[in-house]
Amino acid sequence: MHIPLWEFCMRIAVLYLAVMLALRVMGKREIGKLSVFDFVVSIMIAELSTVPMEDTHTPLYMALVSIAMLVVLQLAVALTQMKSQRFRKWVEGEPVILVEHGEVRDKQMRRIRYTMDDLLMQLREQGLTHVQDVEFAVLETSGKLSVLPKAERRPLQAADLGHTVVLQDLPLSLIMDGQPVKKTLEKLHQNNDWLKRTLAEQGYADWRDVFYASIDAEGRIHVDPMDSSENIQRSTHRGDPS
Repeated sequence: MHIPLWEFCMRIAVLYLAVMLALRVMGKREIGKLSVFDFVVSIMIAELSTVPMEDTHTPLYMALVSIAMLVVLQLAVALTQMKSQRFRKWVEGEPVILVEHGEVRDKQMRRIRYTMDDLLMQLREQGLTHVQDVEFAVLETSGKLSVLPKAERRPLQAADLGHTVVLQDLPLSLIMDGQPVKKTLEKLHQNNDWLKRTLAEQGYADWRDVFYASIDAEGRIHVDPMDSSENIQRSTHRGDPS
C-alpha cells in the first residue's frame, strides 16, 4: 500500500531536518578531519535516514529515535574522550611517526599496514620527492600525513632573515551575497548609512551591486562586485554605451 505523496514529502522533510540537526549537534568538522569512529557514526545516521524513505511501512519515529540515540552516544563518547586520555587513545588511536630524521620507520609502517607507495605519494603531495629531505612525517589519527621538512628544505621565513613581522587580524566581512553583515557593523560601531557612504566612495551606489566587501585592520576596503555590475563598470570605463 502506497502512502500519499504529501505524506512521503513530509517524511523526507522531517528526516532531512533530523539529519541536519544531528550533524550540527555532533560538531563542525570536515570529512577529512573526522576520525574513523566519527565517520562510521555519520554513515550510520545517513543509512538510518534512508530506511523510512525506501520502506514507507517503517514508522518514522523509529528512524528518529535511532538517529537521536546515535547522537547521544556520540556526544557521550566525545565527552569521555575529553576527560580520559586513555579512552581517547583507545577510540581514535595515536599519531604514528613514519619518517624520523630522513629515515623510514619500516616497523611502524608494517604494523599499520602502510605501504611505501602511500608514503611517497603523500610526500609528493607536500612538494617533497626525497624521503631524506624529511625531518618528520607523522600519520595523524584522521589518516592525513603531517610532514616537517628538514631545515635546509624549508622555505625562508621572516624570522630566518631577522625581520620583524607585524601581527595581522582577519579582515571583517561587510557585505556577503549582496547583503550587509549586521554583526560586523555592530562590531565597528557603524550603521547602514556609513556603509552606503563607504561604498559610494568606491563607486557603488547600491550595496546590491556588491557580491562581497570586507575591511581589514588598517581600514582598507576590498570590494568584489556582482558580475553584472562589474561588466557595466568595465563598459562605462571603456566608453561603451550601457
